[in-house]
Amino acid sequence: MTHQGLLALRDLKLTVRIVILLIFLSALPDALVVPVLKDLFADRYGVSTAQAQLFLAVNLLGALLAIPLVKYMRQRMSGWAVVSSTAIVDGILLAIMWLPIGFAGTLALRTIEGAVDVATFAALFQMLGRSDQQHRAWKLGLGATVLVAGLGIGAVLGGFLTKLAGSAAVTLIVGSVSCVSTGILAIAFRATLARLAQLAHGATRKTASDEQELHEKPKKIWPILFMAATDRATGAILTAVFASFLLSGLGYTPEQRGMLVGLPLLLMAIGAAPAGWFADRFGALRTRTLAAMVYAIALGIVPFLGANSMILAVALLVLGVAAAPLLPASLALVLNTHRGMSGLAAFRAAGDIGYFTGIVVAIATSAMIDSEQYKVQTGLVCGFALLHALGTAISWNALREN
Repeated sequence: MTHQGLLALRDLKLTVRIVILLIFLSALPDALVVPVLKDLFADRYGVSTAQAQLFLAVNLLGALLAIPLVKYMRQRMSGWAVVSSTAIVDGILLAIMWLPIGFAGTLALRTIEGAVDVATFAALFQMLGRSDQQHRAWKLGLGATVLVAGLGIGAVLGGFLTKLAGSAAVTLIVGSVSCVSTGILAIAFRATLARLAQLAHGATRKTASDEQELHEKPKKIWPILFMAATDRATGAILTAVFASFLLSGLGYTPEQRGMLVGLPLLLMAIGAAPAGWFADRFGALRTRTLAAMVYAIALGIVPFLGANSMILAVALLVLGVAAAPLLPASLALVLNTHRGMSGLAAFRAAGDIGYFTGIVVAIATSAMIDSEQYKVQTGLVCGFALLHALGTAISWNALREN
């Protein structure tokens, strides 16, 4: 490799590290408030705990609004400019929510904040995916690992900071600082981020991927969005139903429940990058389909193994390993549709819809069932596992003909 080529490769690696850092900083605020919703809104504004959950739910509306927003911005702005502007606006909105503006005002700002948050996500993952065409899924898997790590650390940090400061409102300020820092860093490294596409594809003005998006007919995206929705829906069922009803019904302690539910989530985060490497070599669709079928089977049998903690742990281990390729392979498939940031925004929105659906179904089922709750919830988990398998089969059949 020439000296110029080595310099380009070094710049590319530096740029990828910067994007990874920005993904981590932008992910932190998403989970900061989750463990302290009651303290933040129920106690602060006198609303019920159920109403406080609306703070998370209105993010769904924001995610849907992000699709046209991202398309509009991408036509007029470069990737770094999208990240810097949306992240800074996100930080400003969170800072305003820290003020005593009332619960209705907070929900209105949260809806807008959900849109710019998705725009930041879409821009960062598009840059990451374009950084290496040959190892796209691996890079996206690395981003997915950092994303999940940011969410996990954010949740832990939210509870810790609230206890330390004596006020849950501090989570909004910390989230604001994290978002603004993301935007400032994007501006500071704008020249490096702007060169990312040229370094990756060897173009001077427009990348080959840009040309494809402009001139090539976009491929089907609805099967990938369907997969995203079922992935997040089963994730919601796993955490909301499995932890709250199945394990508690079997007499596990809170510590045991936390460890058993956290095991597959941890494996999913750690395994995302290696799973992406695997997907690059065996194909994103093939890897995603195989992993999804194993995931659905493991999820379906897990409720029947609850009486034996060791066997249950092994099944959850298999579940976590199978879940690891789902996000990086799906993101790679989205980028292959040549829809750019708009496709990634739609992917995120579909996932949010799926998660919201899973949570609503879990809550509604719990409210309606007074007896034999364990059997009903077992059926609910199995039903969503079957839905996931069916969604995988339908999507695979549609995409292999694409």
